This record gives sequence, structure tokens and C-alpha cells, in this order.
Amino acid sequence: MLWIILIIIFVGLALVFLEIFLIPGTTMFGIVGGIALVIGVLLIYSSYGTKWGNITAASTGIACLIAVVAGFKVIQSNKLAMKAEIKGKVNELEKNLYTVGDKGITVTELRPNGKGMFADNKVDIYSNGEYIQRDTAVEIIKITNDKIFVKPIQS
Repeated sequence: MLWIILIIIFVGLALVFLEIFLIPGTTMFGIVGGIALVIGVLLIYSSYGTKWGNITAASTGIACLIAVVAGFKVIQSNKLAMKAEIKGKVNELEKNLYTVGDKGITVTELRPNGKGMFADNKVDIYSNGEYIQRDTAVEIIKITNDKIFVKPIQS
């Protein structure tokens, strides 16, 4: 019986450690771990008396404290942290590839945005609010905030 109780306490400590350092924000592991710790200590109290219950409660508290301190030291040493950085940006327009006055063709309808083909590149383009049909020749009228605005070319 003692081994089962000690396993329950160890699993509780491991779940609390997981919640704090490896999977923060879920609270499920922390709650289950805390319940396992309380159940383990209460089982010691009921099976082995007050003296061993107090010793187990104090030991469990100290073990939690040691786990938290050791966890912070490991996290601060960056042994578990990934050191790579993502330097790319989503939807970043290549600044020198397009200029005002460039001509292209719509690949999809613009309602008011869609896709267009400029210099053999398919890019997101925007109209000034009007609907522009597919396969319409368009001209870039402005480029702001990584958005290309176009107008149809009058034939």
C-alpha cells in the first residue's frame, strides 16, 4: 500500500511540474497533480497516522519547492528552450519588385481584393472598392502598407 501512495504523490509532483514548466496554461495537469498530491497525503494520514502524515505533507511541500526551483534553473539555463528565430514575415511585399505604373492582369475577380499577375508573379491586389472582373488588364496606382492598389486600364 505504501508504494502505491508514494507513486500517487510522485505522479502528482510530476504533473504539477509539467503544468508549471512544460505545458503552461492548460491547468488540467496542475489540477490533477494537486488532487493527486492531496489524495496521497490524506492516504498516508489515514493509513499510517498523524506522525507519518505530517512527515509526508512536509516532504511533499519541500519536494514541490525543490521541483519549482530546479525547474526555474533549467529554464533559465536555456537547455530546454529553442534558440532559433523566425526572421520572415507573412504577407511581406518585396519593396523593389513592384512600382506605381506597372501593368498586369487580374487572375481572380477583385471584390475589392483578389489575385493579380505582375512580372510573372501572382500577388494579392486591391481595387479602390469597385468590382473588377477576372482577366482584366490593371495598373498599379499606389502601394501602401504592403498592399498593392490597382485600377482597370481603359482600352
